[in-house]
Amino acid sequence: MARRQLSTAIGDRRGAKQTDEAADLAVGARLKVLREAAGISQRELAKRSGVTHATISLIEQESHAPSLVSLHRILQAFPVSLADFFALPISQTNVIFAEAQELTVVFRGETDIRMLAAERRDKRLQLFFEHYQPGAGTGEEPIIHQGETAAMVIQGTVEVEAGGLVRRIGPEGGFQVLNGEPYKLKNIGDEIAVVVCACTPPMI
Repeated sequence: MARRQLSTAIGDRRGAKQTDEAADLAVGARLKVLREAAGISQRELAKRSGVTHATISLIEQESHAPSLVSLHRILQAFPVSLADFFALPISQTNVIFAEAQELTVVFRGETDIRMLAAERRDKRLQLFFEHYQPGAGTGEEPIIHQGETAAMVIQGTVEVEAGGLVRRIGPEGGFQVLNGEPYKLKNIGDEIAVVVCACTPPMI
């Protein structure tokens, strides 16, 4: 009995993890945008794809993580490829608000980077809110972005290496690189460095 309960608990946790991962990818939100753009109901999509109406509903509520096979069957009803599906913007609104906890996590750890408005994949400007623990930074390899990047330091002191120059930048200072100029950033202070960074076109 104990083993059965443990197995059930492990299965529940795995299911919860898969659902969380699906929510992070916004599978439900993307599917809803695609379905509504096609002008079909959940029931009609269920009929075309051979996936139950209840399953379609749960996916759109981010309460069920579809298997790759199920998702492929659903998308064939439009039809649209997986690559095109995950490139879809999951919001059509032109004004996006976000509290701190609503920013999308890109990296977490010594370097913590969060992104604004991840749901609009069609935007031309990308904004990051970045925290660097003392000694942490963007890494040994320079960042090369074929576009423009601008950043402002909100807290702490960072060292920026770009264009053959090395500069220390404190609060209210910043830097901007153009035309794909490689750069590196590192927190050289003894407190968390907070940086707001914008780039165009989007990096990710």
